Amino acid sequence: MENRESKYVQILNEICQEEGITLSSYSGDWAFMLKRQDRKAFILGYQFGLNQSSVQQICTDKNIASEVLTQENVPCVFHQCYMSPQLQSYIGVQGNWRTLLGELEKHGTLVCKDNYGTGGNQVYLVHNARELEDAASKIFTVSQAMAVCPYEEIIEEFRLVILDGEIRLAFTKIRPSLTGDGVKTVAELFAEAVIDGKACGMTAPAKKDLTIIPAGGESWLLNWKHNLGQGARARELDVTELDPRAVELADRVYHALNIRFASVDVIRCADGWKVLEVNSGVMMEHFASTGPAYYQKAKSIYRDAILKMLQE
Repeated sequence: MENRESKYVQILNEICQEEGITLSSYSGDWAFMLKRQDRKAFILGYQFGLNQSSVQQICTDKNIASEVLTQENVPCVFHQCYMSPQLQSYIGVQGNWRTLLGELEKHGTLVCKDNYGTGGNQVYLVHNARELEDAASKIFTVSQAMAVCPYEEIIEEFRLVILDGEIRLAFTKIRPSLTGDGVKTVAELFAEAVIDGKACGMTAPAKKDLTIIPAGGESWLLNWKHNLGQGARARELDVTELDPRAVELADRVYHALNIRFASVDVIRCADGWKVLEVNSGVMMEHFASTGPAYYQKAKSIYRDAILKMLQE
């Protein structure tokens, strides 16, 4: 999909037309300049001009963001950074590999990801040294840094969009799954989903799982990732429905990072609530594409962000 066809670009154009704002686009609708009277503001990708540039960069760097949150006593998933072998002068003679193997031995299962990536791209679940080597090779092909964290058994994952300390949007991410009937195997259930056109975003079951027969009503997850761009779907929640611990985490992130406009991914695990990641680029493309009500909700949030940019 070209940028001009995205719901996001459509929303920006509509807001500017309705608010009397002149909108200029650059680089295939990847950057925008907004003008109204004597005020001017810029949007780059999903980065709005409300956050300080240093704060944006810190949130983009998964390792640094988790270091800041840890220092500020905000419960979070800590992401350790490993530099590409091409940057040997920064790594030292000992390299990365021994330390990485030590982390794998310590935690059993790791998640390796592009330290600067978004959308669940270049994210790998690692169980052994071969998978670790494969993940590192793929990530270092596209990035100079890899973030590594222990795998968390996530019970629920929420995205909270905050604007000047207020939670403006909250939704839970529901991963794609099959529903067992106590008769059909995972392979048969997946084949039915493909035939019915319901397999979008589903990851093909592992070979070892194909002959398993899920119990009647049992949910069989087909993707360990919670990203909307990876097949998960959003279910909006009223802020009053949120667990107070999730609300508190969003508030603590807001103050710890001094960030005005961001989306905070909060997870509930067996050992409590944690911040998974903080995104200074507020991407609601997939959310807005879910339906008219979600489109209008995203538009309302982007409108307020734009108006704040032009008032300051």
